[in-house]
Amino acid sequence: MESSVQSQSRLTESAYRSSYIRNGDRLAAILQEMEYLNTIGKSFVAAIDRFQVHRALLAALQKLYSFAACTILLKSDPFELSIIPCYPLSQAFLAAMIERIASAASVMDFPAVSVKELANASYLDAPDELSITQQLDAPVQDMIGGAEIGSFLNIPLTVENRIVGMLSLFDEREGTFDTDLLKLTTMIADYAAVALENVRLREQETALWRQAEIGRQRLELIISSMAEGLLITNERGGITLLNVSAQHLLAQAQLDLKQNTPLRKLALASNVSWLHKLADIIDEALTGVTVMNQELIAGEAGESVPLTLSISAAPLHDASQSQSQPIGVVAVLNDVTANKQIEKLKDEFVSVVSHELRSPLTAIKGYTQHLIRRIERRLRKTQQEHQQQSSAISVVDLPESYDLRSLGIIQSQANHLERLVNDLLDLSQVQWGKLHLQYSSFYLADVLAESIRSAQASAEQHTIYLDIAVQDTKIVADKMRMSQVIGNILDNAIKYSPQGGLVTVKLEEREGDYLVSITDQGIGISQEYLDHIFERFYRVRNTASRQYSGIGLGLYVTKAIVEEHGGHIWVTNNKGLGCTFSFTVPVAAHAD
Repeated sequence: MESSVQSQSRLTESAYRSSYIRNGDRLAAILQEMEYLNTIGKSFVAAIDRFQVHRALLAALQKLYSFAACTILLKSDPFELSIIPCYPLSQAFLAAMIERIASAASVMDFPAVSVKELANASYLDAPDELSITQQLDAPVQDMIGGAEIGSFLNIPLTVENRIVGMLSLFDEREGTFDTDLLKLTTMIADYAAVALENVRLREQETALWRQAEIGRQRLELIISSMAEGLLITNERGGITLLNVSAQHLLAQAQLDLKQNTPLRKLALASNVSWLHKLADIIDEALTGVTVMNQELIAGEAGESVPLTLSISAAPLHDASQSQSQPIGVVAVLNDVTANKQIEKLKDEFVSVVSHELRSPLTAIKGYTQHLIRRIERRLRKTQQEHQQQSSAISVVDLPESYDLRSLGIIQSQANHLERLVNDLLDLSQVQWGKLHLQYSSFYLADVLAESIRSAQASAEQHTIYLDIAVQDTKIVADKMRMSQVIGNILDNAIKYSPQGGLVTVKLEEREGDYLVSITDQGIGISQEYLDHIFERFYRVRNTASRQYSGIGLGLYVTKAIVEEHGGHIWVTNNKGLGCTFSFTVPVAAHAD
């Protein structure tokens, strides 16, 4: 019995020792495997490009197998196939490898790719030591392996359950790849997949940074070479960027702007008057409003044409936030002094020419009026003589009547020409704010009637009808200017209704103002031109209006006169033909 117990005890102790040894061997194997994985993991992490990843992968796999070559096929556009040989390979072996890779790729749900496309996309990434061996040792033809593939292994490269490529191993011998090492090989492939994906992301990031840097340099070049001044501020209105043109313009105005200091603060501490307006423009843009073409007189007020800047400013928004307050303002400064000088010279030229035209016009009008009075006296004398002789004769049949009608047309056209000359003279006054009015008390109905009589003399095809809808038409205004306004609008109504027809002039009272409306039955005005009809030198550009003469100043001056009186002028298209020009003028306009 004792012998039996001792025997059983020895058996148990022997089994325990055997189990302890096996567990120790297993633990040692696990530790060795972990150390191996840690080593190759570090090599993959240290790889900064795909070629270093290839070297780390080749080194890790060669510790498990002895094989001829490994390949990496990446899902990119186009495909990338890297072939990493362990020794020189024959062309037949390479061709067989590519065929196997194409077949395996179709099974792994890769996009369709042909053997020819893979061959064109392949890159032979031979290790450095292999290249050195080929150069120093035996001839290449003595080192090239066989043409047959004995065994191969295909493993998908996955990152976060997404296949990014395929790892393939090839050897001339059969049974090279042990299935017991498949799990470890897959782990190595996962390391390689993550490393390659990191390299791809790093390359993509580098490319994006390079593009951003190129874009930044290009933008800096554009900004520095701009003829216009560029000014950028932060959210507080402090200047963060000035290009060379802006610095030059501000230096001309003897202004030195400090970086990041709010313009409003600079304006309060500066004696430069126009800096306050610049600060107002920037502050308005910071509220989200785009400001266009605001003129600033930045030069000395005593100069003939001072330095003049045209400023446009727009708010800057953060692209990452859909709705937010502006993070700054971008402003463009244009030096328009040269344009102002040209305008001044042009206005002076027009003024001189207009003054020269007034002298012959005055003579023409004077002599025409003189001839009209002489013919009228002759007609009255002839009529009295025939009445004394009791002979029936119609004054209309006398030649002098035809002469009188012709002289009336000459007088009407002279008045029209005088209005054009006056418009030219008034242009410079309006441009430079020197349009002065001579106020007096008169009846607006009388001025309307007089203007209609003058226009009717040369408008035989038209019937001009005056509708007075108020009893008292007494007004305090500039009589000559009111006549000029009405005459300009009547000229347009007659000129742009060449087929004749009715022109209606209506006077009524509305909310303490006199409202004058002049309606014609002409060609009308397209809707797209209505907003520009009162601009300087503007003429409607359509085929129907090309045949009509004019310089595009009458309505511009007319608008200035009406607004100087405190009134308002506008135009509307009629439902049928023609259009209606309307303007208001206060019953008792203010005198300067």
